[in-house]
Amino acid sequence: MALISLRRTLAASICAWMAGGALAASDAASLATDPAAMTQLVEAVTLDVISELSVSACEDMGVPSAAQMRDAWVAWRTRYQLPPLRVVVTRVMERKSSDPPWDKLVDRVRKRVLTNATPDQACLAMAREWDGPGMDIAAKYPQAVPVARALVQAKLVTPPTPLPVAVEPARGQLLLPSQVIALTAQRGSWLAISDEAALRKMGQVYVKGRVARDLRHPERFHLVEERGDRRAEQLIYLKFNAEPWVGREIVLRGVVTSLNRLSMDLADAALVNDASGLTVSPLPQTPLARKEVLLQRVSTAPGQGLSEKDLVAVVLQGEANYNYGSRWEEDVRFLLKDGTVYRRTEMPPDQLNVAASRQLEPQRWGRWRSTGKGYEMQEQDDEGRPVGEWKLEKHVAVKPWPKDARLEGSFSRSSFNGSMVTGGTSATRGIRFTKDGRFERSYSALSSTGSLQAITGTVIAGSSQGDGSGSSSTGGGTVGTGLGTVGATSGTRTKDDGASRRGRYQLGGYAITLVYDDGHEERLLSFPVEGNGRSVYVGGGSYDLSK
Repeated sequence: MALISLRRTLAASICAWMAGGALAASDAASLATDPAAMTQLVEAVTLDVISELSVSACEDMGVPSAAQMRDAWVAWRTRYQLPPLRVVVTRVMERKSSDPPWDKLVDRVRKRVLTNATPDQACLAMAREWDGPGMDIAAKYPQAVPVARALVQAKLVTPPTPLPVAVEPARGQLLLPSQVIALTAQRGSWLAISDEAALRKMGQVYVKGRVARDLRHPERFHLVEERGDRRAEQLIYLKFNAEPWVGREIVLRGVVTSLNRLSMDLADAALVNDASGLTVSPLPQTPLARKEVLLQRVSTAPGQGLSEKDLVAVVLQGEANYNYGSRWEEDVRFLLKDGTVYRRTEMPPDQLNVAASRQLEPQRWGRWRSTGKGYEMQEQDDEGRPVGEWKLEKHVAVKPWPKDARLEGSFSRSSFNGSMVTGGTSATRGIRFTKDGRFERSYSALSSTGSLQAITGTVIAGSSQGDGSGSSSTGGGTVGTGLGTVGATSGTRTKDDGASRRGRYQLGGYAITLVYDDGHEERLLSFPVEGNGRSVYVGGGSYDLSK
């Protein structure tokens, strides 16, 4: 009954938060525009965002204390009513900027954990901090809750919506994310139907999983199914704001408004208060796949990884992908003398920790053999067992860079994601090298609506660009309504001085080292794709010399 009581308490907390501390209209407006009070609210929520990003990084690093850390964070944010505060601040930020809220924090906070020399100790220490005085939100930010209520009361932001609670004991069967494929095979697939149509089509369903967030889109939530280092590749997307439940395993009742082999959407949802009468559906469960292993866990210091004497060749294959756009995709593999092949190549071979990789990601390995026509390869499954037939691959061997090689010229790669009908984004990334050892990265992107929206008079576009001198973004458009075309906005914002995109480079072997003017450094997989210097591979793809 303790879990049932907890669910009831959490579900009621949003209602209590919204009802508490009502202010006179003039007082609400005054507090909502008080810069000092707003700063307290933003700082309180920022602390929660940083905490969640740290939990995510610790989980991705596979530290033993990850589960303990997540539970401690969930208890802390619930104790200080942070979920409704975060909803309010996120919505305020989304009104003021087209950039995703907290987007700039994601990489910086995660990097702090991922580059820590002793991540186990660092993550355990963070778990303890949430019970300390330094994380007492009520004491540090006493105005945070009042100003959030004032913003809602002054109608400057829409309030958090409480999730209904199904108080009656549930009876029947519940679905897990790993059963989405079997459910699709049984019922067929459908896309974006109404709640009423979903109720007629399949009735109400029960689902179970842990609530997770899309870190890049903070108001998008889904259910995941995990056991140890395994996770279901299918997701159950939640069509409501599940902020109070992030990090918790819950049972929901709702209707399925979208279903395919990759995911399902759950709408018109209610929290199941008593799930003791539910049993797992007999539908087959797709085996859980190994979680993606972070590069840091299978990397080592330069020169301490795969040795030259154990490496036969680095091989490359590329082809165009026209699925929802157009882009050039490449696959690089390492061929070892013991007859094994490594299929994940995001780092130079001399940084691959072979022993760690074989243990943590055996599915990335396989076998290879040379034939008169090229290379044949056979894959491995999540347990490291050979799977499938030997296949003749199109990969060809590439050569390493001579020590201290130099390049000159501008190289670029372009892509388009989307369609002319629905709209999309065209992007170009470039690197300019000079023979004195300098480099400058650049990027440009243009996004716009397509011909489908143009029929109604809606045309929205935005662009961004950056190079060694700085970066900027612009946006604008018009929206068609039943009364005609209204609204036109545009703006330009400069973001930085470009120091994070320029610096010095060094080539050698299968690596390029980039030392940026702002102080950060990268060491990436690199080699000449063609011997004439017209194409170079850097990081995750090849760049062609501009004409």
